[in-house]
Amino acid sequence: MSQQTEAHDPVFVCGALRSGTTLLRLMIDAHPALSNPGEMDFLFEPPADGDGQVDMALYAHELTFNRVFKSCGLKMIDGLTHREQVREFAEQLNVPGRLLTINIHRHFDRVPAIFGGARFIHLLRDPRDVASSSIGMGWAGNVYHGVDHWIESEKSFDALAAKTPSERIFTLKNEDLIRSPETSLSRLCEFLGVAFDPAMLSYPAYTSYKSPNPKLVEQWRSNLSERDIALIEGKVGSLLADRGYAPSGLAPIAPNSAARFRLRQMNRFGRFKFSIKRNGVWLALASVLSRRLPFKTFRDRVRREITAREAEFLK
Repeated sequence: MSQQTEAHDPVFVCGALRSGTTLLRLMIDAHPALSNPGEMDFLFEPPADGDGQVDMALYAHELTFNRVFKSCGLKMIDGLTHREQVREFAEQLNVPGRLLTINIHRHFDRVPAIFGGARFIHLLRDPRDVASSSIGMGWAGNVYHGVDHWIESEKSFDALAAKTPSERIFTLKNEDLIRSPETSLSRLCEFLGVAFDPAMLSYPAYTSYKSPNPKLVEQWRSNLSERDIALIEGKVGSLLADRGYAPSGLAPIAPNSAARFRLRQMNRFGRFKFSIKRNGVWLALASVLSRRLPFKTFRDRVRREITAREAEFLK
C-alpha cells in the first residue's frame, strides 16, 4: 500500500481536451527532474453503486476497457478503498528523483479529496480553437457541441479553485506557450521549484510533435465561419472573457429550440459518420446498439474492439 505523504503529492496538469495538454506533457517529461506519464482521467472517474459508494469491483472491470490504463502497467491491489488505490497508482507512477505530474481533463474538483497537498497547472486554450479541433477528433459534429467539454472542464476548475489556495495554482495559456515557449516554461519551472532545462524543447527529436509554431495560434479566425464563432461565443458566454480571451465583436447567437434540435441531429450524424470512417460500418452500428440493448457480454465485446481500434489508430 502507498506510503506517499501529502508533501509528495503529484502536480496535476488540468486542461480541457484539445488544449495542448499532450504537448505540455512532452515538454515536462523531458525535464530530468520532472516526469509525466500522460493523461489519467480514469483516476477520478470511478463507478458508484446504488448508495453512491465507489464499486471497486466494477471500477476494476471498467479499467480493463481503458486504453491508457492498459498501456501504463498499473496494478490494482485487492482490498483498497478508491482513495487508497488512486494513491497507490501514484506511488507506482513515481520515478525516484523526479516530481510526478499527471494530466487530467475533467473532474478537477475531485482531486483534493484524494491528494490534499496537490498543486495544479491550469492549461488554457481559446475555446473557439478547442471547438474546431474537437470536430476533427470525431467528438462532435459541429462547434456548438464541440465546445461543451471545454465549458465543463472550466466550470470544474472553478470549483477546484474555490477550495484551493491560489499559491497552489499556476495558470498557463497554450497560446503563450506556443509563442514564447522558453519564457513560459521558465515560469512554469519556477512554480514547480526546478530550473528550466533546454531539454524541455527537445521532444521533436523523438516524437511526431513539431516545435511550437506561432502560426498555429488562433486558427479559429481563419477556419471558422462568422456563424460558428457567434454560436461558440453565445454558448461560452462570460467564461470567454473570464479566461482572458477577447470576444470577436460579432453578436453572440443563442439558438432557439428548433435550431438546437437541428444542431443536436447534426452532432449525432457527424459523430456517427466519423465512427464509420474510424471503425467501419459494423463496429459503428454495434457501438450504438450495445449502448441500447441489455446484453453485457455483447457490450463488453464491442468496447474491447473499439479500445483496440483506438490503440491502433494512436500508434
